[in-house]
Amino acid sequence: MRRVAIVLAGLVLLTGSASAETRERTVKANTRSAIDGFFSYWEDTCYTGEVVNVKVRQEPANGSVQIVPHEQVLGKDSRCPGTKVRGLVYVYTPKKGFKGVDEFAIDVPWTSTDIGPGTVFTNNYKIRVE
Repeated sequence: MRRVAIVLAGLVLLTGSASAETRERTVKANTRSAIDGFFSYWEDTCYTGEVVNVKVRQEPANGSVQIVPHEQVLGKDSRCPGTKVRGLVYVYTPKKGFKGVDEFAIDVPWTSTDIGPGTVFTNNYKIRVE
């Protein structure tokens, strides 16, 4: 059976059933920062997977988040070194002068024969702006 490898920001793996997960990040005040992302490919064939329609479920109160298309080459530590994968990067920008904690949520729809019918992964982000 084929398994889909989902690479988040090139490092974080997302697997399992529908979930709500909280991810904490620290960014600099007054600075635009890539905080996470979503890339997919077929592990056994190295073919690029579909770029899914990721949506912001809850906007941050003290900044903004953008979902930006991105292409990345997989490194030597992957099963498909040198393979270009397309995906999305999540970019957070705090309001000018804001320092403190901000939160937002992103929904990632996913369909795979490994996990059954379509589901939505919800990632909650807690951003510490310093």
